[in-house]
Amino acid sequence: GEAPPTSRELEGGGGGDTRRMIKLRASNEALFTGKRNAAKGAWRAILKELGLQGKVSTNQISKKWDNLKRRFKDLKYPPVGMESVADSASSWPWFHLMNEAMEGRLSNSAPLLTPVTQEDDQFPDPAPRHRLRLSHPPAPPPPAPPSTDYVQEAFCDTSVEQNQRGPEACGCEGQLGGLEREWELVERERTTLERERELVERERASLERERATIQGERLWLERERATLERDRAMVEQERAALSRDREVLDQRAMMLNSVGHSTHLNGLMYGNDVTINKYLVFCVVRVVIQVKLIIYKLKLSQTHKIDFKFF
Repeated sequence: GEAPPTSRELEGGGGGDTRRMIKLRASNEALFTGKRNAAKGAWRAILKELGLQGKVSTNQISKKWDNLKRRFKDLKYPPVGMESVADSASSWPWFHLMNEAMEGRLSNSAPLLTPVTQEDDQFPDPAPRHRLRLSHPPAPPPPAPPSTDYVQEAFCDTSVEQNQRGPEACGCEGQLGGLEREWELVERERTTLERERELVERERASLERERATIQGERLWLERERATLERDRAMVEQERAALSRDREVLDQRAMMLNSVGHSTHLNGLMYGNDVTINKYLVFCVVRVVIQVKLIIYKLKLSQTHKIDFKFF
């Protein structure tokens, strides 16, 4: 039969089949409708176009595409704190091509294909190998054809990528764990600060209420002080008026005393009824004046008591 193609022929001198697979997958996006078995028919058509039927299964090429997408997303959208991983995007040969494919700029870069059903497939997917216990020694296996780089890449893509990114991934995982711990510490500190802030706000509100209460009491004291000042001024005015009244009464008493003695002598000398009547009136007026003096003294004593009580 015809000799199998070498790895250089499959890769087109440096990854040609991977490049063609990416372009075919991007151009035939409409075949991957999400319906049952639609993806398998589309992948069979791509494998047929690549000439890899019977060498690579639909599951393997699908896994290869998923690995390419995952690697592209990790490089283009690195997690927070792992931006240094994105620096290796320039060293990955498929980054720019996958970027074009993900943004829909490769829709016309390859021919449109027709899905291949399982009945139309002349090269079914390779069956998985199982160990069988045989009663007789097995026949020597035929010489295996040289494996292609594409088939090796499809089988070992995950392990190769892990080996290539092993040190970086371990370092990034360590950095991620440290960042997560720091984030937890920051969250705890923020929670503590929030609680302290609430306590400060409560104390501030309590101080504001106390300040308003003190201000109200201060205003009340000011009003009381103004009232006492007015009362004190009124008492002073009443005291001055009583002093003036006392002086007037004293002058009148002196005048009446002098007039009374002269009237009394005249009445005794002449015995006139009119004079006697005037003397009686004088006596009545004098008694009235004495009563007024007594009342004035009582008021004056009460005024002194009030003044002593408040001032």
